Amino acid sequence: MADDEVAVLREALSAHRSMLMGALHSNEQLDIDRAFQIHAGISRILTHWDEFTAGQQREVVSTVEYLINTDDDENDLQSPNGFLDDLDKYHELQVSLGYA
Repeated sequence: MADDEVAVLREALSAHRSMLMGALHSNEQLDIDRAFQIHAGISRILTHWDEFTAGQQREVVSTVEYLINTDDDENDLQSPNGFLDDLDKYHELQVSLGYA
C-alpha cells in the first residue's frame, strides 16, 4: 500500500510541475525556481516514506496538497513570490520530520 501512496504523491507532483511549465508561458514572473526547490525536497522526503509514522505521512500528504493548491495563502500563479508560503509549509514539514 505504501508504494501506491508514494506513486500517487509523485504523480501529483509531476502533474503540478507540468502545469507550472505551462503557466510559465503566460507568466514569466512565476516563482518556478522556488516551486521546483520544494518539489525536489519533497521528492527526497518521499524516499523515506516507510520510515515515517502514520501521522508524519499525513503531514507529508498535507504539504503536497498545499503545494499543488494554486489558490492558497498566496496565489502561486499570480505573484512573483507565490511559492513563499508553500516554502514555509515545506520548512515546517522538514522541522516536523527532524530534517531541519
